Amino acid sequence: MKIALPLNEKMSLYFDNPHTAPRFAIYNIEGNKENIHFSLSSIVQNPWHSIKCNDFEEEQLKCNCSDERQNSIKHKCEHYSILESIKGCTYLLAYRYCLNTKVSLKNSGITVLKVPPIIKSIDMAIKNFLIGASLASTVKHIHHAS
Repeated sequence: MKIALPLNEKMSLYFDNPHTAPRFAIYNIEGNKENIHFSLSSIVQNPWHSIKCNDFEEEQLKCNCSDERQNSIKHKCEHYSILESIKGCTYLLAYRYCLNTKVSLKNSGITVLKVPPIIKSIDMAIKNFLIGASLASTVKHIHHAS
């Protein structure tokens, strides 16, 4: 399986909307339940970041676009640019993302999963994803407390 994580200019985990990230790290995850390992496959540029020359508005960075902007077909299409970088991935792990990012990737078969705010490193984000995925696959019944 391949997963993607947005990176900042210092090659660390990017904490804003991945649509605005400078690049993405693509990781391969291989193995079975008893022996899972991950490795960096490649680091790819975000073409939208290059086109915009890192000139994003604060509302785009923080996923606070107005309803009018969110519903604009032009704005929605801009989010599909991520696919040029992360095509072939199964998941995108991101600290924050907007609905347009989630929808554009979902329409292309990529699931966006939130990185918890306490996680600050790529290594821990991947390990959190792996532990969460392995635990979720073993749960048989969930009972809601009343």
